[in-house]
Amino acid sequence: MNNGMSILEILVAMAIGLSILSIVIINVSQTSSISKRVTTKQQRLESIFHTVDTIKSDLTKCGMRLQEAGKQFDLSFFENTADHFTVVYGIDSEPLISDSEQGEKVILIDRNQSFKQNKRVLIYNLSRDCFEYNEIKKSDKGLLTLSDSLKNSYPKHSPIILLKQVEYKLYTKQLTLKRKVNRGYFQPLIEEVTDFYINFFPESKSVLYKIEVNRKEQIRGYIFLINLVS
Repeated sequence: MNNGMSILEILVAMAIGLSILSIVIINVSQTSSISKRVTTKQQRLESIFHTVDTIKSDLTKCGMRLQEAGKQFDLSFFENTADHFTVVYGIDSEPLISDSEQGEKVILIDRNQSFKQNKRVLIYNLSRDCFEYNEIKKSDKGLLTLSDSLKNSYPKHSPIILLKQVEYKLYTKQLTLKRKVNRGYFQPLIEEVTDFYINFFPESKSVLYKIEVNRKEQIRGYIFLINLVS
């Protein structure tokens, strides 16, 4: 009795084994492809949610700490085109602790680490009906050296507001919506953006925006710029 396998039996066994292996490889490949698509979609959704939260946060802050000055001097803290917009808001404030005269470059406030070099500021006084933008050239324990000489004189207690400017811009060739803070560089916020626009309604001080990603997901938002309402 011969207990060995014939060549034919070996070939049949190999064929069956290869068939099973092929099925396993195909299933693994399909599972991997599905998993990759699910992961990509999840990452895209997370990116969309992050983008929407960031836009809403900046729009909601637009004009923050600047209501008093904006009302008195009719200043604009929101600008836009179809695929680009800029918001400005205050992130900190201090009163002058001594009088500052026209032509001077040095002003004095309480120590505040937020008031740093290269930061943009707004100085104003309601009773004298004057304001101006400037930039901090040097900061030393509350002693601020400005880039430009003061155009007006400001009495003690005049507010100085530390400003933050945020810009959003769609780079159409890259299909990327980017964000820039102050004098920094535009940083990618979300990719595969196939459509983006923003409209401002001055009467209601509100903004309508739309983002389309990969020609599939569409997000629309409508936000009141509450700090701009008189």
